[in-house]
Amino acid sequence: MKITFVRPRLELQPYIESFWVFESATGLPDTDSNVVVPNGCSKLIIPYDNSIISSALGNIQVSRERRLYFVGNRDSSTLLKSSSRRTGFITIEFCPNGAFPIFGIPMSKTFNGLCDGDDLFAKWGHDVREALSNLECVDQKLAFIQDELIALLRKNACRNRVVEYCVNALRSADGRIAIRQLAQQTGYSRRYLDQLFKQHVGLPPKVLAGVFRFQKFYRRWAGGQSFDALKSDLYEDYYDQSHFIKEFRKMTGYAPRKFTREIGNEFGRRISVSR
Repeated sequence: MKITFVRPRLELQPYIESFWVFESATGLPDTDSNVVVPNGCSKLIIPYDNSIISSALGNIQVSRERRLYFVGNRDSSTLLKSSSRRTGFITIEFCPNGAFPIFGIPMSKTFNGLCDGDDLFAKWGHDVREALSNLECVDQKLAFIQDELIALLRKNACRNRVVEYCVNALRSADGRIAIRQLAQQTGYSRRYLDQLFKQHVGLPPKVLAGVFRFQKFYRRWAGGQSFDALKSDLYEDYYDQSHFIKEFRKMTGYAPRKFTREIGNEFGRRISVSR
């Protein structure tokens, strides 16, 4: 298993959180649980070798090779699998409010969803998929998709400074900031902020705050810290231990002790630590 991180072009950097290529001669690890936890990022997925099987919220979907998919922002975990053959896919993870300025599509349409690019993006999705499938070299695919995203960005250019401020405030505080405080700081009501986030992020501010709060733990775990060393600090971020366990199950699909002691999730570690 090889994960190679790509530096986005300068024009795309404010909108992209992480950009990477997965390659394996034998597919995703079949001896491990490949758990993708919510991180506040919607994603563009381009499988070019082999298909990816995803399981989320009880639904199993197949992302087929040589197609284009968009994964909306999520508030629960996804489990990935593949057949045991050569596998390769490109993933572009957008900042929480980074996909809307490029695509101009309400992110609420993609919440907790896996969307075929032909359906979601219509002609653009079809044309990009066709062009990508005719490019055999991964570097050519990387260059082409960036060209297309930049062209869309120049066409749509629909950033919102209020959303940017709120997302940055939530991130810098690891989600530990009251939404009423954001309302006071921006001069807008909580209801209006919810509407803005529905359009630009796909998640309400309160839900995104919960994702950032959990990511504080997850990044430290992915970096090698043990659960026992982390738990005393973690409980301070939640109402009580039962609240933390409930959130942990939702974000990972497992109870904390089982996940940290029995689930290796090397795939999840690598894409988290190296971002």
